Amino acid sequence: MIYEDHQLDMPRVYKKDPRGKVNKKIDSDALARALRDIKDGMSYRTAAYTYGIHYSVLFRHKHNPEIRKKGGQTQLSKTEENALIQVLEVCSEWGYPLDHYDLRKIVKQYLDSRGKRLLRFKDNMPGREFAFSFMKRHKDRLRDRVCQNIKRSRAAVSSVILNNYFNNLEKELEGVPPSHTVNFDETNLSDDPGRKKVISKRGCRYPERIMNTSKSATSIMFAAAGDGKLLPCYVVYKAQNLYDSWTVGGPKGTRYNRSNSGWFESASFEDWVEKIAIPYLKKLDGKKILIGDNLSSHFSPKTIRLCMEYNIHFVFLPPNSTHMTQPLDVAFFRPLKTAWRNVLLSWKKGEGQKKCSIPKDKFPHLLKNLLEEIHSSSESNIKSGFRKCGVCPINRQEVLSRLPEDVEEEDVTNMLMIQLSHT
Repeated sequence: MIYEDHQLDMPRVYKKDPRGKVNKKIDSDALARALRDIKDGMSYRTAAYTYGIHYSVLFRHKHNPEIRKKGGQTQLSKTEENALIQVLEVCSEWGYPLDHYDLRKIVKQYLDSRGKRLLRFKDNMPGREFAFSFMKRHKDRLRDRVCQNIKRSRAAVSSVILNNYFNNLEKELEGVPPSHTVNFDETNLSDDPGRKKVISKRGCRYPERIMNTSKSATSIMFAAAGDGKLLPCYVVYKAQNLYDSWTVGGPKGTRYNRSNSGWFESASFEDWVEKIAIPYLKKLDGKKILIGDNLSSHFSPKTIRLCMEYNIHFVFLPPNSTHMTQPLDVAFFRPLKTAWRNVLLSWKKGEGQKKCSIPKDKFPHLLKNLLEEIHSSSESNIKSGFRKCGVCPINRQEVLSRLPEDVEEEDVTNMLMIQLSHT
């Protein structure tokens, strides 16, 4: 019986009846080799004995290469699905990745343009289960990932700008080992552990939990070398004064400061260069490199004089490009923030249960727990960030290959329809 007005809901995870017939699973590579040998003159019986596949199976696949697999059949042909996969991959490379709803809309537009009507789809619009099944069938080529939103200004970074940056970087890094190359960047650790899945009564639409949070955050400067070494942290509190109790119990070598805004100012950056960067770099022989963004707070006569004294050179990243060229941004901060939420959640469930926000005298201890949490993976993450940003080893193609194409969304849609219409 065919329903035109309603889509047929299919189980997302099909559970086979254990009383049903059990079909032997055939290795696709072994089947291909067996058919190739039969084509070269081997008999069916010999091929069946050699590859452990019944001769009748070999006979059917030899005389019908387009044989259908057992069970339910897909609504789109194999050629159509392969074309659709290629389109999804191209869109992702262009910087316009599509979601499940976009996938369903594309299939509808394709069917409408070809004059095809599939009764299983309501008005030719596939249901959500089609998208889930499609992704499951092609999990070897496609995968659902959480994407990062970037502004148009970031997407506007051109290959010309990046090539100029790498021309300068190659010249500066010539003969400089990874241990002498340091990337620095500031971030903040917030007072909100974020949302988390909880167990609730079935039918409860808006589960809530009691936990004090605030919008406050503490700024931290992180720095790491290309060989995976993490330098001591530099913490900046939002306060008028700095008290001794705010600096006790933190990670070894951490330095603390304060500012009215809670962010890094020129004086804070000067102090970071003098107390964190130089003590590490002055032990190394030869030329040293500091890589970071070109904020105005990073320039001062004192900073420049100190760096010249110890043969330290600055390399500033192109504007709006840190999501591709900043090693800490690319591979270190995300696992750091994930670990911070776990550390903060544990504290709020225990000692900090009745605290409105994180007291500044508790923050150093939490920061120490955070660094212990990420200690096992920090070195590999840092090295991955330097490699992905084309810094260590130097390789501009690592970044240039991730540039989105200069196209409009309308061009993407037109390309999809042209690609599918050729099937």
